[in-house]
Amino acid sequence: MAGERVRWPAVVDRARQIVESYEGDVALRQVMYRLVSAGVLPHTPSMYRRLSSRLAQARREVHVPSAWPDAGAFLGEAVDWFALDRTRGQKHALYVATDAHRLACRVRHPGPGMVRGFDSQSYVDIVRERTARDPRAAHLLYVGDFDCSGEDIERDWVQRTGCWSRVERMLLTRGQVLEYELPATEGKSGDSRWPGFARRYDLDPARPVRWEVEALKPDELQRLLLAAVDPYIDRPVLARQIAREEAARLEAAAPPEPQDGPEPDQGRGWFRRRT
Repeated sequence: MAGERVRWPAVVDRARQIVESYEGDVALRQVMYRLVSAGVLPHTPSMYRRLSSRLAQARREVHVPSAWPDAGAFLGEAVDWFALDRTRGQKHALYVATDAHRLACRVRHPGPGMVRGFDSQSYVDIVRERTARDPRAAHLLYVGDFDCSGEDIERDWVQRTGCWSRVERMLLTRGQVLEYELPATEGKSGDSRWPGFARRYDLDPARPVRWEVEALKPDELQRLLLAAVDPYIDRPVLARQIAREEAARLEAAAPPEPQDGPEPDQGRGWFRRRT
């Protein structure tokens, strides 16, 4: 592949096929890993940046801004966004945290929780206050890259929040890296945390590397997440809450009751003019 000219129209089309093969959102890094494993692109930082630029250009060429024919159509779609607190009634207050916003599209479970790198103290305080108000024990499942930075972000987050009854690193672990034979990417040169990390895991201290969560196939990532969450979830309780959520959504979506003799300029339903 070295020295070969990249045929970007074919690469963009292949990327489109990859994205369409999954349900839900797919991160750019996941697309990159798929293209690399298929021998379409070399695994280099510069090629990743070029792929990002090319796909951004392709999205701009086909982008259609969101629009609705009228306000009623917008409100009709907004009903689908409604959701109840699905942790209500559960024995544990379960949080799933990730060290990067790019993973949010894959981290889905019935409860809250998102760590964004080294978070601000205000966000830490929000989490501490929330768990303090909740009488249930707070359990944390952590999703992060396997590298010295990801390990330190987890340590910092757990230490500053200090509110967890149990903490478990769900992804990535050294065992998972070996089991799935995940490819390493180049780590940050000069990171003072790398020598200690390299010693703990018998890695080359002169060659910083990292393993990213996105190297896992999205379906497998989701399967591992659900398997880790499952012991904490009372399924009958969750099913009843989902049923209440759906009933409330259907009620909100029902057309408004007709009114007899509306006053002039008053309108009906959602859009009755306020007086």
